[in-house]
Amino acid sequence: MNLPRTSSLRSLFTAAALAAFTPPPASAEGIGIEPPYTDFHVPSTLAGQSYAARIWDDLQRRKDALLPITLGAWHWWRIPTGGPGSDGYGSSSLPGTYYYYLMLDPWWETGHEAIQRVGLHTELRSREENAFRGSNDALVWLFEMYAWASTPVGVFKAGQIRRKFGIDWDGSFYGNVAYYDGFKLNSDIGVSWERTFWIKPKFSIDAHAQFFLREDGISSGLVGADSESTSVFRLQNNAVFRIVPTWWFSPTSSLALGLSASIGQMKARNAALSDHAFSAWGVDLTYTRGRFKAYVEVLQRNGAVNPVRYVSGGMSSQTTDFIVGLSYITGPVTWRAAYSAGFDQNPGGHQQMYVPGATIAITKNIDLYLEYVFWRVAATGASAVTFENGFQVALNWRF
Repeated sequence: MNLPRTSSLRSLFTAAALAAFTPPPASAEGIGIEPPYTDFHVPSTLAGQSYAARIWDDLQRRKDALLPITLGAWHWWRIPTGGPGSDGYGSSSLPGTYYYYLMLDPWWETGHEAIQRVGLHTELRSREENAFRGSNDALVWLFEMYAWASTPVGVFKAGQIRRKFGIDWDGSFYGNVAYYDGFKLNSDIGVSWERTFWIKPKFSIDAHAQFFLREDGISSGLVGADSESTSVFRLQNNAVFRIVPTWWFSPTSSLALGLSASIGQMKARNAALSDHAFSAWGVDLTYTRGRFKAYVEVLQRNGAVNPVRYVSGGMSSQTTDFIVGLSYITGPVTWRAAYSAGFDQNPGGHQQMYVPGATIAITKNIDLYLEYVFWRVAATGASAVTFENGFQVALNWRF
């Protein structure tokens, strides 16, 4: 769906950065469910208890009590250091505000034991000028829209749901190789079940099972990254599984092992090509100790997903992505560094990306991102191409 590019559209929709760069807050189905441990350390805020910060937080509380609606936006400035693109607000291919978003999260207590609460979650995003990805020309699009029900055996969802494959996010604005390959922050049409099991006081297992009937046609990946950025292939009947056993050493220290798997059918929409099986697997490890966090992840998919991969230039039959990173919180600042790499096979190619940076919590609902990004891509036998070499400044607010 396309809407006119008007100032009223600016005020209505508000959003996030480089394709959902920060995952949205948890939906209301988690209300009232407090695990005995958490690995999330909340930084202080730069504004502290200033008068302006108290006013903003008070308005936020009053709004939340009246309406289950969140508005937000990611504003992005790019400062190149000899790399491609332009400087200033946004980029030459993505001018203007990175995107706006509106999230709607009504929920209700049912009073029944079998289904304790039900709700809806919708996230609508919009841009002012160019489309978010070249494979889709929509200026307004749905990122998620599903109904959910919380029961004693877990939370069930149905609709347009984000795939749970690998670590959700690395905390950056710009992202990583796996994100641009379409592995992360990607929603499709289907159903899901999720639950956290507490086996012992200091051992838990997060479990997710999802089944997607079809893709929604909108991906976080670049043109040439996956099946949603081409009209040649479509992934259907895709099952996704993820379990995360976690060992808790203290209320703020843990070790989590994530295991992900996916199988499905890649449907060819070109008579010259044939249908084939699709599979993927992932392993990740995250260590948290108070303000410090370190993680590593490997993701691989098997089966051609695009006739012209942006990495290899051909119909690669295998893609393997890797990321390692760490972060540390000092007051209102979260310091981060991440390195990610990707490798295509048959035909081959490789890419690598460095993203050091910091996130400054100005208030509870306003964050400033400062990052440097260096990203290079090379097909086998060809010279490397610099995709990005510059500083990124992003402001994320939500209300």
